[in-house]
Amino acid sequence: MPLWRFVPVADRTDSRWQDRRIWHDVVVRAPSAAMARVLAADAEEIYVPRHVGNEAPGGSGGFADPSLYWVERLSAEEAPAYGGENGPMGVVNPGHAEEPALSVLYAPSVAARASRRVREAAENAA
Repeated sequence: MPLWRFVPVADRTDSRWQDRRIWHDVVVRAPSAAMARVLAADAEEIYVPRHVGNEAPGGSGGFADPSLYWVERLSAEEAPAYGGENGPMGVVNPGHAEEPALSVLYAPSVAARASRRVREAAENAA
């Protein structure tokens, strides 16, 4: 079964990321690029918060969006580094995430506000 690599193509300042993490070096073993997108999206739900506060949960991911990720088939030379094309269908390498530059969830100002609220709550409790 072929191995597929996800390549983020939108700039990290692109608003299409919509607070999604930008994943690098994700490799999936699947019979097609379309199935690789489905498997990657299913696996990502474990790592990504679906919503903040009381809003309705939205679709996480972004792996299904071709304007965010291209899917390329690994060459025969690269495949052995990920266990080759023999093996079960699924995510072979989970990759690593980068936060988008425009973000409500991951922006530095949000993190600073959250730590300030924690500090204030601790001071009020004391």
